[in-house]
Amino acid sequence: MAQRPKKQALLNQVDARSKSKRPKQKKRLSPQQQRALQQQQLQQQAQLAAAQQEEAKPNKTRWIITAVVLLLMIVFPKPKLITYEKLGLVAQSVYWPGLPGVDPVLFDSNLHIRPALERNTLYLCQDERDPDSCQKYQIIEQQGFISALMKLIFD
Repeated sequence: MAQRPKKQALLNQVDARSKSKRPKQKKRLSPQQQRALQQQQLQQQAQLAAAQQEEAKPNKTRWIITAVVLLLMIVFPKPKLITYEKLGLVAQSVYWPGLPGVDPVLFDSNLHIRPALERNTLYLCQDERDPDSCQKYQIIEQQGFISALMKLIFD
């Protein structure tokens, strides 16, 4: 029986400890402190909004740049790697078909070009106005943009 009062005493101590851990009451702020706190919160919100807008701008810019590059790749003619020969002499060169108003270009030649790619024929002329200065070459093979790009980079 002597142990029971001790147990009760221990339980009472635990109850007393848990009662002492009450949440603290918040201090009341003066109207000036409340205004200062509200201004500080508004400034933080404004900073967050500005940071979000700054993050959104580069994403929009990237999308616009990507769209413009893709459009240019679709609209503009792409170079080709062509292999052509005459009298057993075989050459390989990058050919760019040009734009309206811009003549086609053979990157490793300063001769004027008159292409007839649908007939697998290429005419290289010394003088663009004189057809007698042109020589006819037979196109053996035409390869795409990636092959032309590789040829330009590695040669």
